[in-house]
Amino acid sequence: MYEIEILSKAGFENVRGEHVHAEILQLGFKDVNKVEYSPLYKIEGQIDAAQAKTIALELLSDKITEKHRLTKDGVSKKEKASVIEVWFKKGVTDTVSESVIKAVKDLGINNDISVKTGHKYYLYGKISNTVLDKIAAKLLANTLIQEYKIK
Repeated sequence: MYEIEILSKAGFENVRGEHVHAEILQLGFKDVNKVEYSPLYKIEGQIDAAQAKTIALELLSDKITEKHRLTKDGVSKKEKASVIEVWFKKGVTDTVSESVIKAVKDLGINNDISVKTGHKYYLYGKISNTVLDKIAAKLLANTLIQEYKIK
């Protein structure tokens, strides 16, 4: 399993992160100093690191404004921020993942894969787990169809 995270390159705005930060401040959570957002993709199946990198570079990221972080089995380096990940619950239709699977085949990678899409939010500041939980449940996840993890 490979996890691909799409990140904004230095010098480019993280517009969605800035928008989420403004919404968090409107909810009254003033301890959050900054928010960064990254789309996430979990790809399972018979692909190797080179194929995962090709998918990240050619399909999932904009070469000019974005870069990617590729991790195997979802293991990444420890971050200096609080992290909230949001994923669709099992059984919920993920139309973006269906499109990614088709596009991967169009790249010439015909291996049998499954894709799961998600969102990763980096929240900076001195933020308690209780506040993180409230932010995730009230703003970042639709808990009817999505689940979230605080890291």
